Amino acid sequence: MSLRRPVLQNQEVKHLPISGAVVVPVPGREEEVERSLRSLPGVEVKGRGAKGIAVVMEGRTTKELKKLSERIENWEDVVDFQLVYLNVEDEVE
Repeated sequence: MSLRRPVLQNQEVKHLPISGAVVVPVPGREEEVERSLRSLPGVEVKGRGAKGIAVVMEGRTTKELKKLSERIENWEDVVDFQLVYLNVEDEVE
């Protein structure tokens, strides 16, 4: 069981949907996309490499995560959004 703290601050969460993804920016726009990702609530940038930007996303519901994924995927500076995993964890209070 993971005891890590959720990215979402000051919100009581019983079941924590969490997903990992790789965001592939338009070549030359990596820094701008990474900066935009870091500004989103519930998104944590884990690293950037040749294949894209690895992120972990948390939300209150899987529907909320889906909307967030679609929002990022539709950014002008994003070529591709690849969902790597989706899981729902119980948060320990």
